[in-house]
Amino acid sequence: MRAFKSLLILALATSVAGCDIDYPDTFAYTPSPQAVIDGPKPGLGTAPTYTSSVPVAVANMPSDAAAASFARSFLNQLQPRSIAERREYCGYFYVDGAGQIAATAPRAGTMASCSMPAPRPGQGIFASYHTHGAYDRGYDNEVPSSNDLESDFMFNMDGYVSTPGGRVWHVDLGSRTTSQVCGRGCVYDDPGYVTIPQDEASIQQRFSLAELYR
Repeated sequence: MRAFKSLLILALATSVAGCDIDYPDTFAYTPSPQAVIDGPKPGLGTAPTYTSSVPVAVANMPSDAAAASFARSFLNQLQPRSIAERREYCGYFYVDGAGQIAATAPRAGTMASCSMPAPRPGQGIFASYHTHGAYDRGYDNEVPSSNDLESDFMFNMDGYVSTPGGRVWHVDLGSRTTSQVCGRGCVYDDPGYVTIPQDEASIQQRFSLAELYR
């Protein structure tokens, strides 16, 4: 799995440009009391369960179809930059004052991680987004990582992830799974992407958190 891909953030002070979301000056993540993990530790083959006191979901949630369409279009535009720079980009999708889906300005990450200020209730945020950058044989970057799912679940929201091979994944809070919005090449893909048959064969349409651990 791609290492340390998490939206859990340590003391980031800059507001995101291009959106009216007012982020706190600092945020230091602690697993309790904001989020409590019950069950086996990650990596043991069984997904933990979460309770959270950070309900960021919005009342006027867009439909899955509308959110997926927006995510696919937005990530398609972001992919060329992410791939060319060999780094992840991340941000949030939210519902603006007019009831329209919008995105915070992308924040630049590293080759295998991307950090953002924590979402708060009342900001209209309903999902995270991030890219997986360029193809690298050392990473299993055609699927979301277990950290990707855990980060979204802790903040009670969905997520969208694009991959070097041009896939878009939806992390679904309701079902605690991730599934492909669209498959190989549906958004801009890395010209250097190499299809390794055994890897492609292992890419399912849907994964649970427990399956990603395994």
